[in-house]
Amino acid sequence: MVGKCDSTKDRCLNVPVHTMSSRAEEISQTTGDLICAPFAGGTRLSAARIIYRAQVACGISAKVILVTLQKEQGLVTETGPSATQLNRAMGMACPDTAPCAEYALGFGNQVYLGTRQLKAYKAANFRMQPGVHTIQYHPNTSCGSSSVRVQNYATAALYNYTPYRPNTAALNNLGSYGDSCSSYGNRNFWDYYYSWFGNPNDISPSGVAVDRIGGADRYAVSVGVSQSEFSSGVPVVYIATGQVFSDALSAGAAAAHDGGPLLLVRKGSIPAEVRAEIVRLAPAQIVVAVGPGSVSDTVYAELAGLTPEIRRESGIDRYEASRNIASGSFGGDGATIAYLATGKTFPDALSASAAAGSLGAPVILVNGTSGSIDAATAELLADLGVSDVRIAGGPASVSEGIKNSIAVLPGMASVARFGGADRYAVSQAVNSDAFSSATTAYVASATVFSDALSGGPVAGITSSPLYVVKSTCVPKSVLQDMIDLGVTRMVILGGPATLSSRVVSFTNCT
Repeated sequence: MVGKCDSTKDRCLNVPVHTMSSRAEEISQTTGDLICAPFAGGTRLSAARIIYRAQVACGISAKVILVTLQKEQGLVTETGPSATQLNRAMGMACPDTAPCAEYALGFGNQVYLGTRQLKAYKAANFRMQPGVHTIQYHPNTSCGSSSVRVQNYATAALYNYTPYRPNTAALNNLGSYGDSCSSYGNRNFWDYYYSWFGNPNDISPSGVAVDRIGGADRYAVSVGVSQSEFSSGVPVVYIATGQVFSDALSAGAAAAHDGGPLLLVRKGSIPAEVRAEIVRLAPAQIVVAVGPGSVSDTVYAELAGLTPEIRRESGIDRYEASRNIASGSFGGDGATIAYLATGKTFPDALSASAAAGSLGAPVILVNGTSGSIDAATAELLADLGVSDVRIAGGPASVSEGIKNSIAVLPGMASVARFGGADRYAVSQAVNSDAFSSATTAYVASATVFSDALSGGPVAGITSSPLYVVKSTCVPKSVLQDMIDLGVTRMVILGGPATLSSRVVSFTNCT
């Protein structure tokens, strides 16, 4: 999360080193409980080492320490922090109405003493404990107060450390300012913690029915997905291979835009159940979204006998194939929004497929390691009339150079990135941006591309998010999204060998 450091300052958390003295074990004189075990000081200690040692000594999560550093001084994402910001890192012994205490100044002192203080509230039975308390909105008493049920010691520690609660104006303007009676410390702590690490408690959505679309293999799953939504007489069926992911990652959004399903075949044959499904659907057109190296000319000829019209969208590589798929589907109508994702791996593009499909947008693959957007993709964006580009994936997947070069293209109004620590966080971020409400959510494996590829068009057409998840659990951020969106039905794509019964029971990932 630490940004690229300003070379003129070199004070970012991951750059400077610190000298700290050791601290002895501390026992509460009030309760006899341990506050902190011994803390080992030293020279040339990195911020990460100090945070880790404070976590171990005092039993306070490094996540809490990082979020406190961010909400007090913005140090986690700050690219050019001042010496004052580092000296006041956790706001420890820095009251609102007076300077910081001299003994507490310095990054190392702030981290240890701030962490120690968060532990001491419980260990020493100090100040506010769990229960109902009257908490002010602001240091100005005229701003009022309200009763708050503090449910646990962790929340009590936060209110002891920052003894104000956000008012309605502050809560209605997350990431911005409220009014003259707003305080932001605990609001910002909540916002950063949930954004970075998710809900610390297990989340179990209530009133959510769970359906599974499974089958003997990926081909049967693609048929089941198609049968769940599409009747006979569809305008189009998209065809992709069930054996490699690369060429067809853009096909889901295209199929959603054109109003049809995506079915999987083998390179050299059409599975019987897939052929039967194409016959049932009686499509006006078939689009084969891969080249002859993935779906052979023999299979193409067999497909041609099942529809009045057929075409193949492919290219010399996955990137040209992606552009051709997007152009073939969206070239007539155009598109104001486009999603970009790396063509090296599949999860980010598949997470974008439902979001793109619901917004009438293509998914375009790029070589994410390039230093700038390639000319062919820039030309396609211009031809489609795209003014809003949304990047699925962090800078390691699609470079900052690509993002920045898109931003200066003629007619480009917005370029936004939806990244995260891993493929699951990217999936949640992409869907959270695209959907404000939904009754159904689809989940598919993040390690098996085929089920999500088949599910993308159905999710897009029905304006439903599609999340990629682990085989044995669901990320808390995804479960929280489902609650926030109003989801009443979760559809699992794939059999129990792909997504286990633990996904059915909403087991939280830890």
